[in-house]
Amino acid sequence: MPRQYVNYSAEMLNVAVDLVKSKKISSYEAEKQFGIPRRTILNKCNDHHQKAVGHPTLLSAEEEILIADTVKVSAEFGSPLTLLDLRIVVYHHLENNGKSHIFHGKMPGERWARNFLRRHKMTQRITQNIKKSRASKSVAELNEYFKHLEVEIANVPPSNLLNYDETNLSDDPGCNKAIFKKGIKHPERVVNSSKSSVSIMFAGTADGKCLAPYVVYKAEHLWSRWCLDGPSGCRYNRTKSGWFDMVCFDDWFEQIILPWATGLDGPKVIIGDNLSSHISVSTVKLCREHNIRFVFLPRNATHLTQPLDLSLFGPMKKHWRTILLQYKLANQNAATINKCHFPQLLKQLIDKLQISNENNLKSGFKAAGIFPFNASKVTQNIPEETGQMRQKFDHTLLEYLKASRESKPMLGGRNQKLKITPGKSVSGEDAIISQKPTETKGKPTEKVCEINNLDNKNECMENINENEIQLSFTPPSPKP
Repeated sequence: MPRQYVNYSAEMLNVAVDLVKSKKISSYEAEKQFGIPRRTILNKCNDHHQKAVGHPTLLSAEEEILIADTVKVSAEFGSPLTLLDLRIVVYHHLENNGKSHIFHGKMPGERWARNFLRRHKMTQRITQNIKKSRASKSVAELNEYFKHLEVEIANVPPSNLLNYDETNLSDDPGCNKAIFKKGIKHPERVVNSSKSSVSIMFAGTADGKCLAPYVVYKAEHLWSRWCLDGPSGCRYNRTKSGWFDMVCFDDWFEQIILPWATGLDGPKVIIGDNLSSHISVSTVKLCREHNIRFVFLPRNATHLTQPLDLSLFGPMKKHWRTILLQYKLANQNAATINKCHFPQLLKQLIDKLQISNENNLKSGFKAAGIFPFNASKVTQNIPEETGQMRQKFDHTLLEYLKASRESKPMLGGRNQKLKITPGKSVSGEDAIISQKPTETKGKPTEKVCEINNLDNKNECMENINENEIQLSFTPPSPKP
């Protein structure tokens, strides 16, 4: 008869044990009610077999907790470990503590590492690379931003709070998993793609209302079929670069924002990037006339404070890749997206995303700490200072991160033009020889003395080394 495995939870077992210990029911009754073997209940009541089921861990519970904490800390500070990194850290930890015999003097295997992640409820995720300037944002900087924001949005209803952001929809559908026969080395899918993209300005309010998108093509001229069958209320424009410039931003403000603002009473607050192309004198004048306040997000912090980034753009890009892949497969001869088809694809994207769904935008404003106002929603995502965060930090991890993450600048030096015969090549040794300074004799020495305006040439010669000329700009001594 095959072995029966546990089909009850630890919480259910604890309830059964408490009832038996308090003598409210017998062990026989507990077995019938909870479906747990009577002997298991009695063992727990008598404190027998308290250890976890299975082979004991090779490391002690304290060591595993310490390693798990250091792995989490490294991830919080933007230096997450890979599975190989984890194995190396554990290997050095055991080696430094005289316990390398645990894994027979070798690194822990992948199986041990995966079981370690499972035991401590950790998982592997694909990382999103951010610039160092973004990672260096401090709690003090964001608190200063929220201090001013609280004053600007005081007593402003959510319908009058608007966030705008510019994004792009690329022509690359990305890579997807597909089915192949086992052992194939180069799985490929025939799909045309390019590096082109189309810029779009989105805007949404804190009460979940989304304004019509504003599309900017990369082109010199705008054609009629590029603007047909798109989303309701969508407007189209073009620039030479394909991105928003000040003219496009002013037009977007007049055509999209002003109709929204004129239908509302009281002050309106618009939150967005502090780009130079996103503000002009005419826009500021219109803001004053319609009681609109501009609030700029802190630099390099939009991944934390931009509601559209937090709630809308992530799922939007996923849906776009699916729609784009279907379009590519149906139009395999097209090298890139036909701009005549783009409005229809954009309409499919907005319908699939259910951009009118209030919950998407509301969750973005909530995560950004704007509405309801709560600065801790953002500041809690920034790790505290190293000295204040945790006292227990594995020294092994510090050494490993220092060795593997330390930046090593490339060697520099003076760059000189090589004089070579046309058609001939040079070696690295030839380039090194050409960089050696030549000796200076006679006239160069006199020239140096003239530059320094020194009367005594012997004093000038003391400033000249064998390999280089050193110019000493000491003021000349007064003549008698």
